[in-house]
Amino acid sequence: MKYEQSQSMKKVQYHSNQSGFSSMEVLLSATVFTLLVSALIGVYLYGEESTSLAGSRARATMLAKEGVEAVRNIRDAGFINIPDGTYGLSTAGNQWNLNGSSDVSDIFTRSITIKTDAANKKSITSSVAWQQNAQRAGSVEIVTRLNNWIRAGIGDWSIPIQQASINIPGNNDGIKIQVENNFIYMIRNGGVPNFIIIDVSNPGAPFITGFLALAGIPTNIIVSGNHAYVSNINNTEEMQIIDITNKAAPVVVGVFNAVGNADGRGVYILGNNAYLTRLSSVDNEFIIIDVSVPNLPVLTGSVNLNANGNEVVISGNYAYVATSDNIQEMKVVDIANPGAPFVAAGLNLPGNNDALTVTLANTKVYLGQGNNLYVGDVANPLLPNVNGVVGVGGLLNDIAISLGNSDTYAYVATSENAREFKVIDVSIPAAPAILGFVNMVGNNILSGIAYDTVLDRAFGASNSNTEEFVIFAPQ
Repeated sequence: MKYEQSQSMKKVQYHSNQSGFSSMEVLLSATVFTLLVSALIGVYLYGEESTSLAGSRARATMLAKEGVEAVRNIRDAGFINIPDGTYGLSTAGNQWNLNGSSDVSDIFTRSITIKTDAANKKSITSSVAWQQNAQRAGSVEIVTRLNNWIRAGIGDWSIPIQQASINIPGNNDGIKIQVENNFIYMIRNGGVPNFIIIDVSNPGAPFITGFLALAGIPTNIIVSGNHAYVSNINNTEEMQIIDITNKAAPVVVGVFNAVGNADGRGVYILGNNAYLTRLSSVDNEFIIIDVSVPNLPVLTGSVNLNANGNEVVISGNYAYVATSDNIQEMKVVDIANPGAPFVAAGLNLPGNNDALTVTLANTKVYLGQGNNLYVGDVANPLLPNVNGVVGVGGLLNDIAISLGNSDTYAYVATSENAREFKVIDVSIPAAPAILGFVNMVGNNILSGIAYDTVLDRAFGASNSNTEEFVIFAPQ
């Protein structure tokens, strides 16, 4: 009896222990599962935040670059306009201005710090900060140096000379050219290479640092920060984006394929947007492209010009386009809403020649139409008008502008065989006049021109088979 009771108690005890172990196992499994789910949710949320942070950083970088370019624009109107201090930026009368101590765009706060480094030299720091979330802040900073090119000893542009040149391999023509921080970026109408980077820190001894063979045939170029933007006739790459960080090894990082097959003709960059113009077709000729992510350019908006869009320049909320329209050789496009640009005004020049090139300086617009250089006024973008005109003796292909306190010059590239390069005094807009010229060796056409304020040199792109790149200097 005692034995049976004992056995019964053992059974009860055994079953009781078995039941307790199962409950603990369930509890442990639930805890592990909860931890696993929490970890997966954390990884997902962290990935989402990282993606958002990367996008914010890209936007902040473009705002910082825009800040540097805005101060450069203000400097071009007069070195006195960039006093030491910390500022924000604003626009008034279609021009950039230093205003307050910072400016705000969406979640981003930008500040521009200007500091004197030496006589006629200032460092510019463009900083952008933002709050990603309650715990995480972000910031980017771009630093550059600006010089006062209006200095003692500036040369005499009434008697310019050809200082140096480079023979680019092959016989293809130089087309357009840009200069930035002692480097030249030049395109040619084909051949290998057709994109060339040249070091001109010593203008008397320029040398090639890097090059590329771009698909298609380049037609125009603009440089901003670490990228060059090239318009092209290629039907699937009407705009190409080139990373120029490494001057010895530039690389194409993005392309934009516009609707249809019309050739890209002009390109300009401001902030996060590239502005592309094309030959006339059934598709829109003026296109705005978001390039905040250079390897993934995206269409923002477009408008029909009903004409060839040969070249474009941007200031404030307006684009100024040189076109083939016989009653609006220059069209003014309102770009305040990048998703819905529209033609807001136009300028009718005499005759029926196409306007091939256009550039801006403050409220003055400079247009090349046929053999003439027109100086216009766009203080009111909706009522552009002509101040003056001067004949340049050949087809005017390109214009670069320098602004000074006592002189304002236009450097022009023409097809006149005896005077391909000309310097035009435009200090009196109503009476522009040829100041000096250079006759290149041979019967050449100068297609592209750029000017550098620090070096006080003009740089040309030519059709010469032995000197596609040319440097012009004052005496």
